[in-house]
Amino acid sequence: MQKVLTKGLMKLIGKNGGGRGPAERRLKSPNGNGAAAPVTAPPAFAVGTGRCGTHFLRDLMEKDPGIAAYHHRSIDSDAFARYCAWNRLPVDMSPFYDARRAWIDEVRSSGLLYFESEPYLSLSIVPLYERFGARFVFVVRRPEDVVNSLFVKGWYAEEFYKADADLAPGYAPGLRGNHVFGRIVPNGEEFRRWSRLTRVGKLAWMWNALNVRTLEQLREIPEEQSVTVKLEELGYDCYRRLHAFVGGRQSMSEQEFDRIRNSKPGKGRNHRTADVWSERERREFEAETEEGRRLLGYE
Repeated sequence: MQKVLTKGLMKLIGKNGGGRGPAERRLKSPNGNGAAAPVTAPPAFAVGTGRCGTHFLRDLMEKDPGIAAYHHRSIDSDAFARYCAWNRLPVDMSPFYDARRAWIDEVRSSGLLYFESEPYLSLSIVPLYERFGARFVFVVRRPEDVVNSLFVKGWYAEEFYKADADLAPGYAPGLRGNHVFGRIVPNGEEFRRWSRLTRVGKLAWMWNALNVRTLEQLREIPEEQSVTVKLEELGYDCYRRLHAFVGGRQSMSEQEFDRIRNSKPGKGRNHRTADVWSERERREFEAETEEGRRLLGYE
């Protein structure tokens, strides 16, 4: 079973802003005195569906001078990793993991803890744990909020075409890599059914599919390696528990936490609510998110 942080308490449920790379962020020792003893603490990753609060987590953790925190370090590569994992493709992913090993080693050699917020890594939990002993913060958000946020961002706005529904989708020229690879779609008969859904229904399917698959991955690693937090309940006490879980030492004040929370990192200009949904969209939303809502307590 994995740990869940809600309403400032720990309880149990059943078994990605802008990236900052090593060349963009100058690594310093926590005390600012130059050389620091390398750290051996495992790296930590915040994962989720996207539009769920991973950017917010990065902004919180980077305030600790002992943490090197990143968001969207390599978006196309990470989206490709999600694509391969979702479609269970037999691809050599060693370049993907070797690059992260180099990033983690660089940060550790500077005496810092490595923390990365990247929703595209939510389907790479088991290999990241096996290679790095990583810890994971699984960030979840109300499905209607994720669906509406992704709707405004343009997810599935264009007709998704596959000549052969049984195969993983191809990459058409002119499209952005992270859009093709990150926006998962089902295969086979499920794809044919999915294609007939409204955009709200398609996004609801995605919220459910990614969260359920992420929960399945978390069951495969030791329970002490992960916590799940609802974005709606991520207050100051919850932040301090998360900060301690990832290995942080200098937590921020409640006033600073409130300032970051109220700034709403990653928030778009447009906002949409479920009030504008049609009756069909509401029915599809309820049906497509049923399993994930039950597992995550969003009944």
